[in-house]
Amino acid sequence: MSANRNNAGANYYYIDQSQPVSLWRVILRFLAVVLTLALSAALIMAYLSTGISPERNWVFAFFGLGAPFLFLGNIVMLLVWIIRWRWWALVPALTLLIGVGHLGTLIQFDFRKEYPTQTTSTRGNDSETLSILTYNVHGFTRGEAQHSGYLRNADSIAAYIQRLSPDIICFQEYETMQSSDVEHLNDLYRDWPYRSYNFIYGGHDNIGYGTAIFSRLPILSAQRMIFDQSSNSLLMADLVDASGDTLRLFNNHLQSTQVDETSQDRVERFDVRGEEGAQQFVRSLGSRLKANYRRRAVQVDTVSRMIAASPYPAVVLGDFNDTPVSYTYKKMRGDLEDTFINAGSGFAYTYNRLFSMLRIDYIFHSPRYDTETYHSEDLPWSDHNPVFVRLRKKLTETEQE
Repeated sequence: MSANRNNAGANYYYIDQSQPVSLWRVILRFLAVVLTLALSAALIMAYLSTGISPERNWVFAFFGLGAPFLFLGNIVMLLVWIIRWRWWALVPALTLLIGVGHLGTLIQFDFRKEYPTQTTSTRGNDSETLSILTYNVHGFTRGEAQHSGYLRNADSIAAYIQRLSPDIICFQEYETMQSSDVEHLNDLYRDWPYRSYNFIYGGHDNIGYGTAIFSRLPILSAQRMIFDQSSNSLLMADLVDASGDTLRLFNNHLQSTQVDETSQDRVERFDVRGEEGAQQFVRSLGSRLKANYRRRAVQVDTVSRMIAASPYPAVVLGDFNDTPVSYTYKKMRGDLEDTFINAGSGFAYTYNRLFSMLRIDYIFHSPRYDTETYHSEDLPWSDHNPVFVRLRKKLTETEQE
């Protein structure tokens, strides 16, 4: 458009002088273009984060963390430009098209998929079916300062799990405070007689904090790993299924972001009062995220090698503390199947803080299985949602004959 203006000096004109455009509209359109390009570039950086270890370059990981918001922003700008009939719609459209595979890790639209209800047992009726639940239970203490609250949460979680009746239960942030808690939890989960624990601290007489496996399937052996310079861990176990085959289970609690409740509250409230305070908050938050991204990358490299070396079909699950658009997700999944992609529906999130936008808890499995159902329900007893799946073992060529 030209720089010609009308007598009042309030309007700009298109080159052909056919239609006046106000200065504010010019400014708004310019800002919309800048926002479109910025959101597109940021989402492309998020895509790149899946192939770049934060140990080498941590910058990309921050964009991966924001991937759900960046997808949403690009979709909004796409709709804006479509409504305005502008070719700028091609920018977010192409950006979204490039990452359509990543988008599928966040949202699925197959409404024909089957889901278990909270009141219906989903235990398999044959030896080829395997049901598994993973749950970061926040020490059974969310919102509870007293031991009585711990017991109430523990009882509520157990009642929920008993209704689903999985074959295998994997806990992260599993905590017992005293010997009576051990006895109480053992009684709640008496239908799962095979147990294994990996306590980060404590552990004497099974009093402590860490990861745990409760199983109806016999546990042949277990290997425990506490990651270097971390309070996070891996509990790996070999189990025998109902048909006599061995599977290897990886119960992971990978490096936390260590963003405390107060910081999360500030983010959710957009609390940036005071320029100096806001800068200090952002620097502190960024520093913690940077350090923990690097620690998590080292953990992921270690665990992914163990998964690749497994002589048995693997089930890899737990709290990964990272989004699907991340180095963590790509390395941990490898050639495994993502149960949400196979059987989930709608928008997936398993962390119920930070606007309920983050899926950071997963269950992956070897191609030896098919995913029959996927279910993750928002519950009040933890800052994480449980993930429940039912798998079915595929028949081998010999079995098919």
